[in-house]
Amino acid sequence: MKAIFAAIDRTVEILVAAIFAGMVMIGFFQVFSRFVLNATPSWSEEIQIFGHIWLVFLAIPIAYRRGVHFTVEAIRRQYSLGMNKAFDLMVEFLWAGFAVTTAYYSYRVSLVAGRNVSPGLEIPMSYPYYGMIVGSLYLLLVVARRIAGEPPPAEPASDETAS
Repeated sequence: MKAIFAAIDRTVEILVAAIFAGMVMIGFFQVFSRFVLNATPSWSEEIQIFGHIWLVFLAIPIAYRRGVHFTVEAIRRQYSLGMNKAFDLMVEFLWAGFAVTTAYYSYRVSLVAGRNVSPGLEIPMSYPYYGMIVGSLYLLLVVARRIAGEPPPAEPASDETAS
């Protein structure tokens, strides 16, 4: 099972990197077209906007899985170890609620948005919302793994502790 989860994690990370690289290349092309060729393609901005939505909603669970999201350590320090575990579990359930709610409402909106077509790419407007749905479902998978006991990856040693 660990190998399957590792493959899913790696695939999502590669997808995020590919989306980001594509957005950068299209951005450079858009600037080149505008200032050198004096003609901006109609589709370039839309691809970057849609790519940004996919990028953000796939990156949220990656950051969460790695344990790099902001946490409220000041609250955790006030309580005993048992309370910390209860607090951590509550945080996991809040993340799960966020994932389920986002997936559900993104799906509902995608049904309505799919009736419209984007002006530049001429694709259904539901496609950007699919990124929110996929990212939310991946987040739910990550949360379920953490609730089941999978620890977040070890934090890399900082420069202060390395010296």
